[in-house]
This record gives sequence, structure tokens and C-alpha cells, in this order.
Amino acid sequence: MCRHITAILLAGFALMGCLSCQQGDSSATSHPKGDSRHPINFYHWKSSYQVDEEVRTYTKELGCEKIYLHYFDVVKKDELVFPVNFIKPIKQNLLQQDSVRIIPVIFIANEVFAGMEEQRIQTLADNIYAMINSISPHVGGPLYCSVDNKEQTKCEWSPLFNLHDPVDDPDSPHYREIQFDCDWTQTTKETYFAFLSHMKKSLPGVKITSTIRLHQIKDRETMGVPPADKGYLMCYATSGVDDGSDSNSILDINLLKNYTQNLDSYPLPLDYALPLFSWGIVSNQNGKVKLVNGLTNSDMDETRFKKIGENKYEVLEDCFLNGLYINEGFTIEIEEITPTLLRSAIQYLDEKLKKEYTIVYFHLSKGFLKRYSIDDLK
Repeated sequence: MCRHITAILLAGFALMGCLSCQQGDSSATSHPKGDSRHPINFYHWKSSYQVDEEVRTYTKELGCEKIYLHYFDVVKKDELVFPVNFIKPIKQNLLQQDSVRIIPVIFIANEVFAGMEEQRIQTLADNIYAMINSISPHVGGPLYCSVDNKEQTKCEWSPLFNLHDPVDDPDSPHYREIQFDCDWTQTTKETYFAFLSHMKKSLPGVKITSTIRLHQIKDRETMGVPPADKGYLMCYATSGVDDGSDSNSILDINLLKNYTQNLDSYPLPLDYALPLFSWGIVSNQNGKVKLVNGLTNSDMDETRFKKIGENKYEVLEDCFLNGLYINEGFTIEIEEITPTLLRSAIQYLDEKLKKEYTIVYFHLSKGFLKRYSIDDLK
């Protein structure tokens, strides 16, 4: 990304935060290229995009057409709102050869919308849109429609996206979508929804989509429904890691069923995000908990870890574990998504929905994919 462009945009975010401080506080109807039972796409949530031929094999055989690429986060600290955790420029993207499109995803922390006034909402939307356009040329993503001084819409596109997509937009040869990820609350929903509405108004022809948590489905009357073109229901993180239960906090089928009893009546078209990741819940003697991403039972070798229960281990010696220093006597509980658990989730959605839907796996990583066969993910 050009440094001077980034500096200007960052300054715009910072100015917005300062001004705020001064003023106070789907369903698809056809199958993809592969022979999967459902259309399948992927999230990518690391700052470094690394896709080799082995990963490409998975995406090709699954008929993947879109990668929902995490561009950056927007956070708030000391009343300042600013972007962090940018995707690094992509030097080589093998999936371009297979016409796999990139969809920008931006995470916005819930506190960003706390007490935000209308003017600041518009400024936030404009800054995010400008930041997306500054990043896209460096990651092979599309540029979006903009309005010139004569109030005439003009469009600029990267050449990689001059592709026909009859499912998403039958009247246009270009694919257009921006997705926002925000765990809004009852107190911030009006501001977040106003932000989405402003994005839709500012970008005609661009699909504005939003992730949706399970509790926002269950408590729809109080949480509201975002004014988005489509929602992406995150069918994971069903419980807290320190809630004292024996259930898998990444994905528990019974809790999934409980949270989605009224799914049929949700008024927004939905696609469904399912997890492929795992983690270890590390607890010290005082009961404090930290997560170590990517751990599985196979990582718990007998020389350093003693098995004391199903998926639970005691640390036998001080050591580093995926970058975290842990002490003798700590305990580690492994939670992972097995192929059986994944199939149970898909089977439940099939029975509940009784119609076609798209799965978006979280997330595209060689380390995660190698745990599953192609058939496991179909």
C-alpha cells in the first residue's frame, strides 16, 4: 500500500475520533463448480495471505468461488477511532487462476459505535470506504463505485473481476460486496444499523452484508435485524470458554439448536459460517484462562503433558506452547472441530432449513484444512 495514502487515511480516522471526543460520546439457487452438496466458500483471517497448491486443491475440488478476506479492524482507544491489523500486500495469489473472487471483510469493535453521532457515522463510513479502495489494488481485490463532483456514479474495477456472476448479480459482469463484522449490542444497534444504511446509500450496486452472532438470532426482538443485503450467521462460539460446562465452547450442537429455534422466521437472507479451527484453554492454579489457537490433542506429547481427562492435560514442566509461556501445574483443555461434529452441524442445518444454503468455512488455513478430507467439508 502506498505509504502517503495510508497516512492520509489514518489521519482521517484520527481526526474523526478527536472530533467525536470534542462533541462527546441466502440462499443460492445453484451449485458451484465442484460437486459439493452446498456451495462452499472460505474466510481468510490472517494478516499474511499464504495459499499454496495444496490449499488450492481444496478450494478447486470444493468449487470455492469467493474468499472473504479480512482487510483490517477498526477499534477505539482513548476516544480515538482508528484502523489496525491490516492485511499485508499479496505477492502471489494462486486462486486468481481459478477465478476465485476476493470479498473485503472489515471487523469493527462494538465500542466504536458507542455514543457516536450522525456526522461521525458518515465520516467513519467514508474513511472505511477510502481505506478499502487503498488496500484492494495490493491484494487483487475490486474497486467500488464512487460519486464524482457532478453526482454521477462512476466505477473502477480491477481487471481480475471482469467476470460474470449470475447468482449474485445477473445484470452486471462485476461482483460487488463488502462485509462488516460487528458484535453489536442493544445499546449500539441503532448506530451500527445507521452505519450500514449509510454504506448502502453511498455505494449503490454494492452488496453490504453483515455477520450475525447466534445470540442476535435468538434475541431478535431486542437486538434488531441489520439493514443489510444478507447476513452471515456465525455458527460457532456457542458458549464461553470459562463457563464451567463440559460442552465444546467452539461448537455445541445442542446450544446451536437452542439459539436457532426461530431461524426460519428471520427476515434476512442468510449464509452460514462453520468453524474449522481449534484451540487450547490454558488455566493456571488461580483459575485464570488464556486461549492458545491451533492446538489439537496430537500436540500434547507425553513428555510435557499428562492426560488427566478426555481432552484435558496437566503441564509437567515449564515450556513455551505456540508462543505462550506456561508453567508446571497449569491445565490445558483441547477443543477442536472433528469431522463428525462438523457433519452434525451441517445435518442440523439441512433438517432445519430444508433448502439450499451456502457454507463459509472459518478459515482458509493449510494447518486447519489438513485435518479434514475433501468429503468431510462437502
